[in-house]
Amino acid sequence: MRRFVSLTALLIVVLLMFAACGKETKIANLDFPDMGNEANSSAEGNPSGKNAENPSGKNEGIPSGKNSETAKSDTSNENGKVEANAETNSDMSEHKDNIGVVIDTTVDVFAEADIKSERVTQAIFNQPVEILEEKEDWLKVKVVDGYTGWVKSKFVSTDTLSIDKDKYKYKVVISAKTKTIFSQAKGGITVKEVVMGTELYANNKIDGSYEVALPGRITGWVSEEGTIELEPDMLIPETQAEDFIATAKKFKGVKYMWGGVSANGLDCSGLTYICARINGVNLPRDSKDQFKVGKKVEKSEIQPGDLVFFSTNEDLKDISHVGIYMGNNEFIHAAKGKGHVLISSIEDSYYQKRLAGARRLFY
Repeated sequence: MRRFVSLTALLIVVLLMFAACGKETKIANLDFPDMGNEANSSAEGNPSGKNAENPSGKNEGIPSGKNSETAKSDTSNENGKVEANAETNSDMSEHKDNIGVVIDTTVDVFAEADIKSERVTQAIFNQPVEILEEKEDWLKVKVVDGYTGWVKSKFVSTDTLSIDKDKYKYKVVISAKTKTIFSQAKGGITVKEVVMGTELYANNKIDGSYEVALPGRITGWVSEEGTIELEPDMLIPETQAEDFIATAKKFKGVKYMWGGVSANGLDCSGLTYICARINGVNLPRDSKDQFKVGKKVEKSEIQPGDLVFFSTNEDLKDISHVGIYMGNNEFIHAAKGKGHVLISSIEDSYYQKRLAGARRLFY
């Protein structure tokens, strides 16, 4: 009997030990404590931005927000991964009144709070927007190009840390037609596809790649090819006419899309707007307003890099189209009738009869 009791007690003790071990080996919830962790830089949603009804989902995490002093205490491993000091991240919550940040590659801006209304322009990933009004799942915003319109609220975050210039060392402007942000310095998974004109901020640069801050308190990595590196408060330096033309040529064959400003589709003034912007000249968004900028040029004195403007009819009473003169009587433009960006001859009778004037941006 005593032997049975002893065996029973021993069995109970063994069972309790197994139970305790089971509790100790329970899998912990995963969390992503800092921007420096490359594995945490994936994002959900539609990275291409081709359909504004497919949002880019947010991913949780806490950004590094490192300045030049705290960066000295960071450690790098052989894969280029930077692990931030967690203490520097504890108070990095940034929510500025009436300012939001765009969280998808390109986001349509509509004339009304209705996707069937006119697309007036587009906002680009990580651009700030001024929030003017809220209506159900819509926000009325003022975007960087000066337009006011309506966007779906799911494409705007009110956490503006990714555009807080004071917390970063570099501004990285995308000058390529498109660019991929990866989860690691040497590749990994795609976090986001971005387009020309996207402005990102970074503290770390390793082996020719920047660790850029992204909306949603994560980071990704983008290679320096096809980018412009600036100090956070610097404007893009003005370039020259040949650079302006070279930028426009990158869009040859891109589809025409009313209100578009990127490789996913653009209109005539969207082409001139984004190409000028990346070359240091800020143009108004509409062709009729672009006609008021720069130096007026006589038709007989048009030079490569000049904007050429056209009227709807031969009476030349309005400005309805714009392109970039390339020399040899050729200009590049986004043509609605052709459905894409192409090079045409200014001596074509249709354009020759409708040429309303030219303006010079680069001297």
